[in-house]
Amino acid sequence: MNGTGSPVARRAITVMIYLVVLVFVLPFYWMVVLATHDNASIYHFPPPLLPGGNLSANWTRLVEVVPVLRAMGNSILVAVAHTALVLVLASLVGYGFSRFRQAPGARWMWRVLLATIFIPGLVGLIPWYVLIARLGWIDTLWPLIIPGAANGFAVFWMRQVITQTVPTDLYDAARIDGASDWRTYWTVVLPLIRPGLGALGVWTFMGTWTAFQIPLIVLNSQQNFTLPLAMANLNTLYGQDTAAVMLGSVISVLPIFVAFLLAAKQFMAGLTAGALKG
Repeated sequence: MNGTGSPVARRAITVMIYLVVLVFVLPFYWMVVLATHDNASIYHFPPPLLPGGNLSANWTRLVEVVPVLRAMGNSILVAVAHTALVLVLASLVGYGFSRFRQAPGARWMWRVLLATIFIPGLVGLIPWYVLIARLGWIDTLWPLIIPGAANGFAVFWMRQVITQTVPTDLYDAARIDGASDWRTYWTVVLPLIRPGLGALGVWTFMGTWTAFQIPLIVLNSQQNFTLPLAMANLNTLYGQDTAAVMLGSVISVLPIFVAFLLAAKQFMAGLTAGALKG
């Protein structure tokens, strides 16, 4: 009998999986617990392991220092708008590269696009900042939404998904039915690549939500801060208030968990659909 198929082996694997999940979940759980206690309880030994009753007081102190709701609104606006732009542009360009692979110049344009993936973002940071300044976008949310929407990796991902998901026969059938390239994209391609779009959307949303470097460079006014930047400012200026900092950290991380849980099925299906193909 195969060892991996025995009941004992399956139980051992299940226990290991639960232990790994516990290792990843326990820090977040403890952060939630500390966010509900006062500072005296946090530094007490042994540390608290169950939620306390100080959540309201911690929230009051937090919003007195940091405009949490305004920062969360900024983060939601940036993450949703940027993710939507990435999905639209990446799916359109990926569709073009997938369907018109034999078009003149398609091969070298594809190679140029792949080359951009390997260029570190820091290389062009100064010219990028100069351009943003000349556009008058300093201390606005536009630099967080528009410039990164043309993403080489996102195009590469969608091209692979479309190539593996949409058979060539469907393009031929759509052409016979008189469908234009745009209609083929809208009615044939998009419904088939939803798992790939879901995976890319979750990945992009998470990366945009947690982005710190670019907001730190271009945002000066606290009213325009995104949530990670506002929480970093809280940790720097009021780090001694551990309970408030923990509550702010929970608020920063919670939307990522919610977004992933809501789109987990699409995300996993998209990872399978987007498996790389030579």
